[in-house]
Amino acid sequence: MGDYSYHSLANMGPQGRFRRPLLIAIPIVLLFMIYSSSFSYTPRGAIEPQIDFPTAQNVSLVEEDPTMPAIIKALYGPILHPIDAANFTDEDGDVYHLHGKPKFTQKLGKKVLILDIDSRPLTGEGQLMNKELKWKGMRPLSAGMLSHYMFASIHGYDYKFIRAPDYADRWGTWVKVPMMKEALKTHDYIVFMDSDVMFHYPHLPLEWLLNYWNMTDDTLAMMSIDPNEPQNYDAKGNRYLNTGFVIARQSKRTQEMYKAWAECPSETKYKGCARWKQDWAHEQAAFGNYLRYDYDRPDDIRVLPCVEANGAPEAESRGGCKGVFVRHFWVDKGLVAKNLADSVMQYFLPRLHQLYLSTASEHIVDAKGFKLEGAELVELTTEEKEAQKKEGTKNQKDEGF
Repeated sequence: MGDYSYHSLANMGPQGRFRRPLLIAIPIVLLFMIYSSSFSYTPRGAIEPQIDFPTAQNVSLVEEDPTMPAIIKALYGPILHPIDAANFTDEDGDVYHLHGKPKFTQKLGKKVLILDIDSRPLTGEGQLMNKELKWKGMRPLSAGMLSHYMFASIHGYDYKFIRAPDYADRWGTWVKVPMMKEALKTHDYIVFMDSDVMFHYPHLPLEWLLNYWNMTDDTLAMMSIDPNEPQNYDAKGNRYLNTGFVIARQSKRTQEMYKAWAECPSETKYKGCARWKQDWAHEQAAFGNYLRYDYDRPDDIRVLPCVEANGAPEAESRGGCKGVFVRHFWVDKGLVAKNLADSVMQYFLPRLHQLYLSTASEHIVDAKGFKLEGAELVELTTEEKEAQKKEGTKNQKDEGF
């Protein structure tokens, strides 16, 4: 007859202990510190202050929270892809190889500027400059610019948001051209992104991409080609280069190109360019119809594949532009916030899972050596354990419910 005495759950867990990897624990500890620091102890008998408890999933952190750089470093630092690695494997298992010896083998650091440019105040509800920005209700373009800031923080690049003056007679996106020109006076490389553009792999350094896309000492700028659609062709029958993502290198010739680009609508050099002051695609059409043909040395403008540096998976049917490395969400700007979340969780979740398994002895209770009889746990006999192995599980649904 079986032993019907009570067996405490505390006695059922395994006794072994696993070493807890420090780098796994750091993000969890720091996140706990942030959360717990917002509460204070009130002695018994004292008058408790009125507490406004934050809404779940919509919490504001204290201003200038000092632990955020440490959290970013702890989360991404241990898994940064080597700058001079010969290849990179994406999330689908596709492997991308360098085409030769890497030019960039050391971090560029503050020589690189990650750049946001906008002439709007962006102080409305859900916008970036609103001091009460929440995850719930955040505007998509705020998520995009925060992802740019995060990317710069991960890799130690400089970051600037330029609130640009407006042109009196041009469409708002024209301001990016003179502002990029100014930024190139202080940095060796700038990376300008529209606010609906994101790096898909935050742990992949810009230096690796510069090696992969073959940035040379003669390259002025890198831009992705647009999808093969009627509206994306210039007057000469060539597809536009998308100016929503631009990597530019500092040089005298680059300054000359940006000057000519900004002055294009004046028509002192390029007749007919004034139409692009207001007509779509504005500064992109001006570059596509005029500048690209003046700056056409072999290495001047590096044209990046649409599949790698434009579009998103949701736009793959439009010329294959699925944005392997750089995603441009012109197909649906509402996806920007989701992809910001993905760019954090795809790195956080494996670390959280490792922590869960490494501390299994503290929270996993294996009661499979018992059987249930009413409200009691009864230890299985040796014969019953063997029979259980042969029978397998009973009365259980799979994870799909």
